[in-house]
Amino acid sequence: MKIPAILKREPLTVEAGVSTLTKVGFARNPYPALLKEPAHFWDEIFIANEAHILDEITHPRIRQKLAYEAESHRLFLEFVEATTLNELIQAGVTLQDPGRTHKIIQSVAETVADLHAGILCGQPIIHNDLKSMNVLVPAAFPEEAILIDFSHSFFAGQLPPFIVDKKENPIGTAKYMAPEKWDGDYTHGVKSDVFAFGVLAYYAFTGRHPFEGDITLIEKQIREVTPPSPIALRVNVLRNTTLIIMSCLEKEPRRRPSMEFVARCFADSACLAR
Repeated sequence: MKIPAILKREPLTVEAGVSTLTKVGFARNPYPALLKEPAHFWDEIFIANEAHILDEITHPRIRQKLAYEAESHRLFLEFVEATTLNELIQAGVTLQDPGRTHKIIQSVAETVADLHAGILCGQPIIHNDLKSMNVLVPAAFPEEAILIDFSHSFFAGQLPPFIVDKKENPIGTAKYMAPEKWDGDYTHGVKSDVFAFGVLAYYAFTGRHPFEGDITLIEKQIREVTPPSPIALRVNVLRNTTLIIMSCLEKEPRRRPSMEFVARCFADSACLAR
């Protein structure tokens, strides 16, 4: 695909990750795009992987790919005016408005369930990096969520070796890693996504991660410690929402629910969330 001339560039500050992100304006096009470029060798591989994965997705709650330039590893994505879920949590917004939080998290659950089922995708997809920094809440739709960053994603049953070979994980990602991943076991991809969703939902409703500390302490807690339930932390959260979140955090993959079940539970209780 021929990329039009770029007339405007606005570097963006990112909360996590290693890619260089720039808001760009094209000649003869009034709409901006997001340009994602590699910062080092590993990033070239992951950006190429994201471009490959996004070719199979047309989901309205997933940021769309516009173009990919393989020679330079430049990935052009839909630009969305939004804040990240992480920013909303840190600002205390999710604690102040639990009804809105429920709807945002329900939106995430439904999107991940669709990915796992292959709905609006060429085939079932494991996101593999669910976390609050990878969820956008659009300014135009403040109760919705858009899932981003598919650089570590893979098609169900088709785990690329470079996903497992990457040995370093920033603390922001480590907090969301299911126990089996600490053993290098990525074969439970769907259930590992469920665990990460549980961490994300827990953080959104309570304002704190269930597992905190340095990398060593986070690993020990994820393997051995059951965090206090959101109800025990005296936050405004429905009892059945608490139960489904805690079930997502089960240590054994087989004991975690499917994302379809999680999404249905959030949808069924949406009318009760205030």
